[in-house]
Amino acid sequence: MKLVVKPIKATESLMAFLEEKKVITRICPGHDQLNTQKGESRCETVYSTNPQFGPHKLICVTINTTEPRNFLYHSDKEDFMLIDKLGTAELILTVSLLHKDELLHKIDANTLSAEDFVSVICEMNDSYLSFFTMNPYYPHVETCRVTSENPPSFYVGEPRDLDENLIDFKNYQLTIEQY
Repeated sequence: MKLVVKPIKATESLMAFLEEKKVITRICPGHDQLNTQKGESRCETVYSTNPQFGPHKLICVTINTTEPRNFLYHSDKEDFMLIDKLGTAELILTVSLLHKDELLHKIDANTLSAEDFVSVICEMNDSYLSFFTMNPYYPHVETCRVTSENPPSFYVGEPRDLDENLIDFKNYQLTIEQY
């Protein structure tokens, strides 16, 4: 069965929807403001990763494929920083709206549908749309609108030894609709 997911443009309401579904946690102006009295400073940990995955690392990712080949989830959080030069091909992030356990159950039960996914046409270099944490156990994959000589790149901060757990779609084929 072919599942065709239509990409939609990143907006603040779309990112808020993904956060409400627990797929991501937004990193944007005002999101984690701390109540601090005049004359004081304050800091708090937003989150920390599990030590079993090692210390933190920053990676650069460049995507130059339209095929969602590596649909996977991780067992800990990773931070997306969609910072890139102008004029690159559009980056598309396709996420499962389902926790990996529910997604795998629906695959086995042959009840999976395109509505179980969202494909986001990412907005680069935007303080409200370009920075977020992908939460653990939510499968995702990055593609681009077109392959080109100028593919999109971005940064990811993650634990050094973070796992990659590929999803076996069995009878399904995930496709990102061309627009």
